Amino acid sequence: MRQSFFKNMKRRGKVLTAMVLTTVTALGIFTPTGNVPVSPLQQAKGAYEPVVAHATSIKALQRQKKKKQTEVAKLQTKLVDLMTQIQGLESDIASNEADIEDTKESLEEAKKAERKQYKATKARIRYFYENDNNNSVLTILLESGSITDFINRVAYMNAVYQYDRQLLDSYEATKVEIKGMKADLEHRQVELKKERRTLAAKKGNLKSLIQSKKGQIANLEGQVRKARLEARRKAAAEAARLEAERRRRNEEAARAAERRRNRNRGNSNGNSNGNSNGGSDNGGGGNPYQQDADPSPSTDVSGGAVVAYARQFVGNRYVWGGNSLTNGCDCSGFVVQVYRHFGIDLSGSRNSAALRSVGSAVSANNIQPGDIVCYQGHVAIYAGGGIIVEAQSSRAGITCNRTWNHGQVLAIRRVI
Repeated sequence: MRQSFFKNMKRRGKVLTAMVLTTVTALGIFTPTGNVPVSPLQQAKGAYEPVVAHATSIKALQRQKKKKQTEVAKLQTKLVDLMTQIQGLESDIASNEADIEDTKESLEEAKKAERKQYKATKARIRYFYENDNNNSVLTILLESGSITDFINRVAYMNAVYQYDRQLLDSYEATKVEIKGMKADLEHRQVELKKERRTLAAKKGNLKSLIQSKKGQIANLEGQVRKARLEARRKAAAEAARLEAERRRRNEEAARAAERRRNRNRGNSNGNSNGNSNGGSDNGGGGNPYQQDADPSPSTDVSGGAVVAYARQFVGNRYVWGGNSLTNGCDCSGFVVQVYRHFGIDLSGSRNSAALRSVGSAVSANNIQPGDIVCYQGHVAIYAGGGIIVEAQSSRAGITCNRTWNHGQVLAIRRVI
């Protein structure tokens, strides 16, 4: 199980490497001809630095936007809590207002009761002390049948007086108490309204802050859209530049080929064949180190597309005599099946020796992605960046990690 895990990890690493190299090749970032190839990773880094910079900028803007959205969510939660508090205060103010009205009514009732009792007491006092010219006590004495009756009558008068006095005192105390309650309620009402004004101000500030944050979010969204549009524009411009460069190179290659053909027309028939094919080396494949062989494209298939398709199968098995890119194939079967995907039939040359004669000869200094590289008993596809994609061996499987000149190259052929 552990060996299987590491084997899978190794295969995934190869696939990832193949994907990076495929992208580099598809963009047309190729190593200048020479013995020391430039690292594909360095090429990819140079080509994608603007794209990575834009992606980093967009991610930074999106992080800022997310941060602002979190701040708005928190502020909205505070706003909801604040509005709940304000609603509670409104309820308290309304209830307190009702209590104030109740105390006003109670105070009026207490004043009325006090006035009524005062009038009643005043009437009795006037009856006892004013109507009989201050002789009420003497009259009671004369009218009393006995001393006991006299004492009882005087006691009654005093009791009535005390009762009236207590009622007046009670009403007065009630009135004072109600006034105090009213004053407390009015003071509380002032405080409640003051607190409501404070909360209302906070509510206004929170709303303004939320609107400001939302404006910042909208601004960040605009910046993200602008950055994406700029990234697309630059990517399109870079693609157009690369396409123009590719066409320029093709046109230069076509002109160079035309010049070679014009030169060769003046030579003898035998010399013309020698310059064109580079001799018959191990099957007539041509000398790969001839300096002028760079045939013009014969199809509309790009070498980058061929390499990108071939690299999909890196990590699959090597099977002697196999013809399946997914279930297993050998080196020549791999090349034949890759080109068959693009409508190019090489099945008549189903071995490494026969493949040295397909298409047109290419010199080493003009090798391009998609060219077939032939060795003694082996064949591969040039992937660009100085490396080949191949069905390497039973042990290694399909790989894309060896340099194209790791062994003696017998021929380089172009079929696209």
